[in-house]
Amino acid sequence: MSRPFTADSLWTYPNGVLKNKFDIKDSSELDLKEKEIVNNKILDINLDSFELSDFMNLHRYLFSDLYDFAGKLRDENIVMDGILLCKAAVVELCLTDLFSTLKDIKINSTDELCEFLAYYYSEFSVIAPFRDGNEIVVRKFLEEFVKNLGFDFSFDNMDDDELKEAIIYSFYHDTSKLINVFKKAF
Repeated sequence: MSRPFTADSLWTYPNGVLKNKFDIKDSSELDLKEKEIVNNKILDINLDSFELSDFMNLHRYLFSDLYDFAGKLRDENIVMDGILLCKAAVVELCLTDLFSTLKDIKINSTDELCEFLAYYYSEFSVIAPFRDGNEIVVRKFLEEFVKNLGFDFSFDNMDDDELKEAIIYSFYHDTSKLINVFKKAF
């Protein structure tokens, strides 16, 4: 699992592994523990409200058994795959703006749904609101959101490498590759 990197992080041990409630200092072991905890909880999630507070509570629910930063917005700058993500100082502002646009979403077709998913997935990815666990939370939140709109969609139907390449492309160019990845999922 690829994790965000921060030099001199308050949230990592000297070897770069995230500080956790189990005092696990091996990244592979931590990945397994996180997967075990999250996979047991994620099936219980059924969202019917889609405010910023719901998004943060989703992160808290999934990761509170593992990390002290669960449900808290990121307080340090991070780099992922060589890309500096949204500066920590403006994460809340960016999220507030993004959530204000969610309220009026109306989607009438699969094409509109793919455009919606590409835009919001790209935005959430570059904002990276949490110190870790962003991808899991964003995917579940968007799945629940579109389910609430009457669509059946799952990120499980996608090629993760193709999705990763498309998301990085969207940071620099546009979301067309991301839209195509989502269209393949239907």
